[in-house]
Amino acid sequence: MCTSTNRIGAVVGSIVLGVCAASGCAYQPDSFSGTRTHFGGQRATVGCLDVAIERRMPRLDGRTVLAYDFGNRCDQPAIVDLASVGVIGRTSQGQLVPLVAFDPRAEIKSSRIDGRAVGSEAIAYWSSVELAGICVDAASITHTTPALWLCL
Repeated sequence: MCTSTNRIGAVVGSIVLGVCAASGCAYQPDSFSGTRTHFGGQRATVGCLDVAIERRMPRLDGRTVLAYDFGNRCDQPAIVDLASVGVIGRTSQGQLVPLVAFDPRAEIKSSRIDGRAVGSEAIAYWSSVELAGICVDAASITHTTPALWLCL
């Protein structure tokens, strides 16, 4: 019985490895998870990207941090432009405040992600006023229209 169980386990393990090797453990559309992580936050599909955006704890200097997780659901490369993503803060009085990424060394750039690949990034945003909420135009990440606002 033990030998049979071990043999079955070995066969199942081989099948899983074979499937993984055949598919390259590629991103699966609508899964919102990578090989090691599950995408947290508000989710949307824009163009070829499945995107999740999550507001993290503010930094000690008061900057708001947004975490972006994304998976390319298509077989061809897709644009990921976190440099020009639309981000708006809202005060408790309802005032809208455009936010700009904290990027003192100009490192945030538009790039492409390979087909069926995943990626993530966390970006800090500064505001001179306290924010009750933040909204992100997920469609702007892929230069897609119309806007698709996710509020956190």
